[in-house]
Amino acid sequence: MVGVNTSATPPTTAKAPPCDVCEALAAQRDAALEAGRAGEVGDCERELMEHGRNGRGCAP
Repeated sequence: MVGVNTSATPPTTAKAPPCDVCEALAAQRDAALEAGRAGEVGDCERELMEHGRNGRGCAP
């Protein structure tokens, strides 16, 4: 095949770093998970999903 560049790598899409709210909610979720507080883990997950859904475009 003439003209085919096989050494090119596909473009990568860098994920934006999480915002302060995402980082705080993720830390709270992780602490609750380690402590066995399943209800709090679920609350944090819901808040993370809502935060991302409200147009902020971020979530860990």
